[in-house]
Amino acid sequence: KTGSIPIKFWGGLDEQPTLDIFSSFKVNDVVHIKGGNIKMDNFSSKLEIHLNSDSAEISKINEFDYSEFVPTIDKDISELVSKFKSEIESIQNDHIKQLLKLFFDDDEFMKKYANSPAAKSHHHNYVGGLIQHVLSMINLSKTLAKEYEPELDIDLMIAGCILHDIGKIVEYEVKAVIDYTVTGSLLGHIPIGAKMVEDKIDKVECFPIELKNKILHLVLSHHGSQEAGSPVIPHFPEAVALHKIDDCDAQVKNSIQVKKKLQETTDEEIVKTGREFGFMYLK
Repeated sequence: KTGSIPIKFWGGLDEQPTLDIFSSFKVNDVVHIKGGNIKMDNFSSKLEIHLNSDSAEISKINEFDYSEFVPTIDKDISELVSKFKSEIESIQNDHIKQLLKLFFDDDEFMKKYANSPAAKSHHHNYVGGLIQHVLSMINLSKTLAKEYEPELDIDLMIAGCILHDIGKIVEYEVKAVIDYTVTGSLLGHIPIGAKMVEDKIDKVECFPIELKNKILHLVLSHHGSQEAGSPVIPHFPEAVALHKIDDCDAQVKNSIQVKKKLQETTDEEIVKTGREFGFMYLK
């Protein structure tokens, strides 16, 4: 996760063993290298790993600690999970609490959720990013609900924060890199998440249809517009608030990440970043 380096594998006169080794790997595989030398390429002046078939070995690794290869959150995930579960316990609406417990009383599901990124290349794009994003949104929701008290249903908003991106645990996979799954690429996290939530709601006895529709609407509308990927736009205050809170946390966190990354590579005071920010002031 700190950089990249090319490998050159030099085989013998019989090219078939080299072809067999090459065909045994695919993109994003993790490999173990034994032997070899690090050399400077004569043309690019960049470092390369050179392996000779008679003195070096390269083999695929199936089990590994992904934190060695992909960015991970700089906080204790177990503490975030504890805070997350306390937010669920704080909910007064029994139907909402039952719904959330159907998801998160499952330890394997909780682990997958807690270790999921919130994106591949945008905000919170690291292991643990999703749960951090959700907890930030819950904090913002409480502030907003207090400001507009009693007009906003805080239980509904907390449910929206927790469930709005739940489809991302299917949309992304974490291996040697963070990438889209086939299902995620074809469907996207919004319809995936809506289906997951609806399936769980249908398992809660006597779940009110009005509440069901509101929660599903929160999931479906949280991107705010059809152009941004939501099939419907927000139709009630909690949905409007959820969209704005989601966008606020995403944009602020993304700007922080961009600023930190630029500060690692330049001493300039202000840097052009393209369309997203135009320029980023680094002081």
